[in-house]
Amino acid sequence: MTIKSIAVIGAGPTGAGLVKALIKERHFAKIKVFEKRNSFGGLWNYTKPQINKSHISDAAKTYLEKVPLDNPFHRISPIACQQMGSQDSTKKSLVFDSAVYRDLDTNVPKTLMEYNKFPFPADAPLFPTRDTVLKYLSDFADPIKKHVQFNTEIVDLQYDPQSAKYKIGYIDHAPAPQKTKQESSTVYDPEEYDAVVIATGIYDLPYVPSKPGLEKWFKTYPESVLHSKNYDSVDQFKDVKGEIVIVGNSASGNDLAYQLASKFKRKIYKSKRSESALPGGKSSFIVELGDISEMNSANKSISFTDGTTVENVEKVIFCTGFLKSFPFLPTSQNNKQTSPLSNLITDGKMVHNLYNHILPINLPTLAFIGLPKYSLPTRLSETQGAWLARVWSGKIALPSKELQWKYHHWFKAKNETESKYHEIGFPMDVQYSQRLNREIRHAGNANGYFGIEWTGDQIKVRSSIKPLKEGYIKYFEETGQRASSVQELIEQGYFEWPEDAVSCVQVPSFAP
Repeated sequence: MTIKSIAVIGAGPTGAGLVKALIKERHFAKIKVFEKRNSFGGLWNYTKPQINKSHISDAAKTYLEKVPLDNPFHRISPIACQQMGSQDSTKKSLVFDSAVYRDLDTNVPKTLMEYNKFPFPADAPLFPTRDTVLKYLSDFADPIKKHVQFNTEIVDLQYDPQSAKYKIGYIDHAPAPQKTKQESSTVYDPEEYDAVVIATGIYDLPYVPSKPGLEKWFKTYPESVLHSKNYDSVDQFKDVKGEIVIVGNSASGNDLAYQLASKFKRKIYKSKRSESALPGGKSSFIVELGDISEMNSANKSISFTDGTTVENVEKVIFCTGFLKSFPFLPTSQNNKQTSPLSNLITDGKMVHNLYNHILPINLPTLAFIGLPKYSLPTRLSETQGAWLARVWSGKIALPSKELQWKYHHWFKAKNETESKYHEIGFPMDVQYSQRLNREIRHAGNANGYFGIEWTGDQIKVRSSIKPLKEGYIKYFEETGQRASSVQELIEQGYFEWPEDAVSCVQVPSFAP
């Protein structure tokens, strides 16, 4: 590979760490970053107030377009809103909604979210709030601003096997009077690129699975069905008289159920298929039920696999995650000639045929950063970026395709289903990161970028996140104070190290 020009799609939490690693490699002549929003921060940009103040119809700002929502090539269009700070209603800007909601804080302590040598403020909460995170990310990314073209949504990515070059098509969303998405057209960047990195994140396109009776229910009561991405605060539900059902038991399902139960002191039903390994607040008002077996729109009741039926259901909130969605990639259906890009995404459950969750085995000039789930995307983006920079500069030689496929098949067998392929929870996330760090160290380039090396103290915190966050929530609930350190929670009696806490993880030679 001879790579001198690189296009990066996305300047959010993963894109920023990656770009710094590419720049510091001092090997590439051109690095250009395309970001669809008008600022740094990615999904941490809290856009719901701006959307709501622009008097967008309820159907556009609150509810789903259709159900089930399972097409990974569905493009989410921006919404025309009045420009922030402007009293002129004719001045519009196009805003991309975000999954971030008003009272969100992180599930990860700040010490594990930090980029290398870039700490959070000492007085920041141990689990930072969304506004704290946004400022932190923006401050970290600011030095790469000259490489970024904002308000630029990539809508087409093409690869020419003859020239081994990539061509990029985009829509310009820069603010302009009365500008709407209908008036925008695709523009192609005049330069072709040797390589492309996709760092757009994996929390954009909501996934709503098919459930018995859901489609008929949605046609009858479209305003009753939401996804967690449509959620902003408990205030949306203050006038709800019927029952509220949460579908999902992961991070957002736990958090939304806890917020609603704590605010309204009423039963909130939560449908789950398995136990959650993620932390969440606890409330006696949360009633856990099995998976949905039937949604009966005739009498607004929902039945569950545990034999329970809930009557008079007024709101159903799907906290069922997001699809791996890169709608600018060609599909086998819309691509007249077979492209090596068209077999990477099928149903949105995983990105296919990757080595190290980063490189397509048959097209190593394309890369994905930030795919692993249940990992720490900020610090991992630096490690993945430093590894990728050395691969593309020739300092790390890729193993044989046979060995790359062996890695791919190992992950597939280990995680059993395609939807879990990119899940690398503890201790796999530490092992994965440290294996990449080992290759980075062996590659040399002392002036290049390096990912964070896991220390014993950090591993101990990582192994104890669930009880740590639950203690943090209880402390805030009872005192109104947000702890700023683990030690504060220990001293106040809200946390003690669990017996299964570990401070050392063995890194295998082969996988992960």
